[in-house]
Amino acid sequence: MARPAVEKPDITIVGGGLAGLSTGIALAESGIDTAIVESRRKAKADIFGFLLWPPGTRSLRWLGALPEALRHGAELESLTWFVVGQERTRLRVDLTELGAGTFLGILPSRLESVLRDTALRAGVRILDSVDEWTLSRERATWTMRLRRPEGPLTLRTPLLIGADGSGSRLRGELGLSSSRRQPRGQVIVTGVGGPLPARESRQALSASGSGGCVSLGDKDSWLYTVAQESEAGDPDHALRQYAAVDPANAPAYDQLQRAVVVRPWTITVPRWATDGAVLMGDAAHGMLPHLGLGGSLTLEDVPLLREVAEEAVRSGDFCAARLSAFQQRRQPRTAYAQRISDQWARVLCGSAPGARTARDLAMRRMARNMELAETFYRELASPSVPSLGTRMRMMML
Repeated sequence: MARPAVEKPDITIVGGGLAGLSTGIALAESGIDTAIVESRRKAKADIFGFLLWPPGTRSLRWLGALPEALRHGAELESLTWFVVGQERTRLRVDLTELGAGTFLGILPSRLESVLRDTALRAGVRILDSVDEWTLSRERATWTMRLRRPEGPLTLRTPLLIGADGSGSRLRGELGLSSSRRQPRGQVIVTGVGGPLPARESRQALSASGSGGCVSLGDKDSWLYTVAQESEAGDPDHALRQYAAVDPANAPAYDQLQRAVVVRPWTITVPRWATDGAVLMGDAAHGMLPHLGLGGSLTLEDVPLLREVAEEAVRSGDFCAARLSAFQQRRQPRTAYAQRISDQWARVLCGSAPGARTARDLAMRRMARNMELAETFYRELASPSVPSLGTRMRMMML
């Protein structure tokens, strides 16, 4: 029997989605020999969209992928919020005048295709259709044995990057603990529909929760409802009821493909690195999707992770202390994003007595203070944490 082929990349990335492909491009462009391990044979069917904030799209530009991504998605021009039955409670942020950068709506499969093509041009080896893998470590080197339709393959590598999502198998194999929490009883009903007339993100707040629609380009939009689980027994109905609430969304709902119910979680990982391995993206800091920050935070990880990984490869030092520099520098931003996404989830669909009254009151006050709303979005669209003054003023609404 022939012995399995052996490859020795400088870095092996586990996970070939948004996180893994973008990281692979960045490392390969630095001359680092990189392999990506992915179990899927093809992209998953789209049931949601990405709303990428400017820090994420700046990373796409840095990777050389933004122009192509814009051709496959929509550069958003506005964000609109309103409370059903309260004509004066309407908040519209003109993103073209905000001066914060590009907001992008795009289907995950389309962005993944753009990144995959970019990664292959950069020389990244993408090992798809991995049926199973095992992992061991000896003398500061990881041995990963892969089972693929093409035959077995062994990778020997000094550094692993975990980019396999919030349910990361690699995180468990490395013994890095995690915890998760979900807003009590809350679910998201999500699906892909037809195009919106304008390139925008719209969200309506009603007595039963929250629903919205984001343009994803000339053919598609992302439709979603944040609701209590008891109100989402019929997913199609839960989405379609917002067609009547916001007539501008009707064309999108008329072409709804299918609706599914998902239970969102915030993932907390106390330690992102161990000797010879580091986590990034949702594997390190998965968050609720209510503000659309998760994809952007993943892309924000990439430039700094490349910097830390480059230094590790250059020095030959892959110890946890060196790799933990990535977490130390990224955690303030990701922890804030997780916290504000959790808070926004409670605002959108709180079940406590008086929660929705307080929500609607806060929206009315914000609609009367557009300068504060624009400042909040502008600062949240920067790669740092919004100023204490802005955060305090938002809390006082």
